[in-house]
Amino acid sequence: MPVLALLRRGLTPFVLLLLLLSGGGLGARAQQPDLGPCSERPTYIFSRLYADNARWCVEGVLHQPELEPLSFTAMTVAPDGTLYATRPLSGTVVAIRDSDGDALADTMEPFAQGLTRPNGIAYHDGFIYVSGGSRIYRIAETGAVESVVDDLPAGAGFWTGGITIGADQRLYVALGAPCDNCVFDERERGVILSMNLDGSDRRIVAGGFRQPADVAFYRGQLWTLDSAPRGSEGKARDELNWVQPGGWYGFPYCLGAAEQNLASDKHDCADSIAPVMLFGAGANPISLAAYPHDTLPGAGDTLIVVLSGEPSQIDIVGYKVIMISFDAANQPLGATILMPYRHQTWQPAYVKYQPDGLFWERFIYVSEQGFGLYPQRPLAVAVHPRGWIYISMTGGRIIALRPRASIPDHAALYPIWTPMHPEFDPAAEPDADEQSQLERWYAQNRAGD
Repeated sequence: MPVLALLRRGLTPFVLLLLLLSGGGLGARAQQPDLGPCSERPTYIFSRLYADNARWCVEGVLHQPELEPLSFTAMTVAPDGTLYATRPLSGTVVAIRDSDGDALADTMEPFAQGLTRPNGIAYHDGFIYVSGGSRIYRIAETGAVESVVDDLPAGAGFWTGGITIGADQRLYVALGAPCDNCVFDERERGVILSMNLDGSDRRIVAGGFRQPADVAFYRGQLWTLDSAPRGSEGKARDELNWVQPGGWYGFPYCLGAAEQNLASDKHDCADSIAPVMLFGAGANPISLAAYPHDTLPGAGDTLIVVLSGEPSQIDIVGYKVIMISFDAANQPLGATILMPYRHQTWQPAYVKYQPDGLFWERFIYVSEQGFGLYPQRPLAVAVHPRGWIYISMTGGRIIALRPRASIPDHAALYPIWTPMHPEFDPAAEPDADEQSQLERWYAQNRAGD
């Protein structure tokens, strides 16, 4: 990312100098193999419904509808490129490996079976850690399974959520509430737990969550998601949270930014920590991953969030995967829609963030195929060491976003107020005429590279 763009994000020259000297914080440009033009890749899917084809080649990894429902709810990528994914209803973790030499995972085989509802997964130092039900499993790359925790609270309520490993060599796992919207006494429900890699020294990091579906480290800080109780349609109540040790995030007595939910004379909503970002209720954020790679302009140093959508809700506000840009204080600048994206001159993929939350009314596409991905829902995201993005969705499908062989001049195609522009200026305002160059590019490249 150019130095000018970093300064506009709020990084002072002194901090920027430290980052440059340390080699950290600016993302890494991952080395890419010779991928060839998009249209020559046998895995290529050309559809502007999926992603911005001026930036990404959309490629198919798997499509096996018979694996439904909830085919792949969490994914992680090992350093050798193997993609591991959880299948909770079959109690299985699968390994998806490259079989044809293009470095893209494409062939699936069972890796570990007989697990209890595996629903979170992370790779660390030669082992795959899996959270599910009352257990945390540690699985060697040989497939040998060891249970390091067997007494997580489980049963009623939300499934055991995502898992990650911090720089402190500790596990972090998300545990949801035992109900949709009620007062509960279980100490280890609606919390983020931390423990040693062997399951010892268990601690509560933070509490007051309803459905912290996933956890991830971004800029060295722990982040999680949350969703509002049913019946919250039309309000911005789904959340992205920066986890503060010892923090209380309000549920079940409070929602979002100190909004009263259930009565209590012992809990003051003013004491709850407000979300960093709000989404329309029903967006249902369920997966997140840091993206540290400077693969494309505007992609480095971002956070990817899966908004899975709520099938029981009439308002369609989810069914998207977004890439969030932040300023130096970890406050959101805006979100770029990774998928489903269909370019129209008056609807750029990037939306500036407003404190009243993101709803994306202008990005609802209804056709004979439904809304964008609808009725299918995105489920999970994982980032390859080379900066490729894997996305799973219902219908037994996994796709990959990999960069084009030839990258168009982003300064000519994208306006400066979007992070796709190399000199991104968050303070700049949209201009109604500035999308014409990108529209012309699409008109000339409908068949891919």
